[in-house]
Amino acid sequence: MEATKLVRMANQISVNWDYGSDKAKAVAGVVDHLRRFWNPLMLDELAEHIAVGDAELSPIAEQALNELIEERRAAS
Repeated sequence: MEATKLVRMANQISVNWDYGSDKAKAVAGVVDHLRRFWNPLMLDELAEHIAVGDAELSPIAEQALNELIEERRAAS
């Protein structure tokens, strides 16, 4: 899947989980959604896109994806 589409999807998910001042709850919701519904290959592709600095992610989506990336690194 195209990386820009993955960025757009991650940003849309973060908007749906944005609880105003409760950023931790929003990030947790995005992490949960990505874990449950995204194929690991999608996460890998977006992680590569983030690594080169091209991703225009919302702060919530960026934090959620960074948490997932770290979690996946620790598990491997």
